[in-house]
Amino acid sequence: MNNKFFPSNFLFISIMIAGTLFSLSSSHWLTMWMGLEINLMGFLPLMNIKGKTLEAEASMKYFIIQSMSSSLLIITSVLMYSSTLSWYSMFTNNMFSLLIILSLVLKLGGAPLHFWVPSIAKQMSWSILFMMLTWQKLAPLLMLSIVNSNLMLIMLISMASTIVGSIMALNQTNLQLIMAYSSISHLGWMLSMISINSSLSMMYFLNYIVISMPLMNMLSLTLGNHLFMLTQRTKTNSMFPISLILSLGGLPPLLGFMSKLVILISLIEMKLVMLTVFMFLGTLISLYFYLNMSLMLMIKSYSNIQSKAPSMMYNPFISFNLLGSFIIYPLVIVFIKYAMTIFYKP
Repeated sequence: MNNKFFPSNFLFISIMIAGTLFSLSSSHWLTMWMGLEINLMGFLPLMNIKGKTLEAEASMKYFIIQSMSSSLLIITSVLMYSSTLSWYSMFTNNMFSLLIILSLVLKLGGAPLHFWVPSIAKQMSWSILFMMLTWQKLAPLLMLSIVNSNLMLIMLISMASTIVGSIMALNQTNLQLIMAYSSISHLGWMLSMISINSSLSMMYFLNYIVISMPLMNMLSLTLGNHLFMLTQRTKTNSMFPISLILSLGGLPPLLGFMSKLVILISLIEMKLVMLTVFMFLGTLISLYFYLNMSLMLMIKSYSNIQSKAPSMMYNPFISFNLLGSFIIYPLVIVFIKYAMTIFYKP
């Protein structure tokens, strides 16, 4: 973004963060809805900060979709209040929980309500796309974790998101669309555990942010927006984006693989075999386009061997991506094994 807009950027980012924190710190459905609206008020100007026609169109699409989901959310909350006389209800009524889940899934861009994500993603800058695919999902995800009914619906949405996101990314040549569909696929993994163990979903979400942040930054600064640009000459050390791309794909022993492994172990412990199979199948499909991107970067690395020392800026992310698998996740797996034994009794 242009530096001359920094004061307004800071204001809008502060409003966006405040809205999300407002939603996260509340258990009252009305105030959670208000937090989402405050967040939207801060994010929309950021989408249109450069004043380009495509960005204005994307911000309008985003506003319409978010307004529709927010309207459904507040109407359902009011109906729940008229029925239970409480804003703190855990949705024992299946109809109310169904409407709430659909409104939040529409906000998140999960399948089959994902249609708006790719049409907006290709019209955004990389920085705004990163915020939409990460920070903007935080509050709806945690709100979804407190819906204590219609677990089967959430599982179906999780399977659909994983499969649809992986398949739709196969024939894409635009890197922004690939990252958007990849985000839908990863959202399926988060949703698979959101109502069972939200801590695992948040850990997966954090790992997704750690991996995608340096990757999208590299794509924005040096690598470009299309697949063919990955083979062009740049000063970027190709091993950095390759390791991040393979980690997103879930290739062992990288951090992304361990994130998926922990969730798969939990699903198997709960005997959710069908869900486990679909999640694994979605990962195998998505590995195809991740390996395709990595192959193009490998071609560039062999044709553009440089004697320069690699940039040190991404070293902490790469180190965490590699070492986190061996240091952090073995402890997490042991903890989950005992936690599932104690708290879950089939």
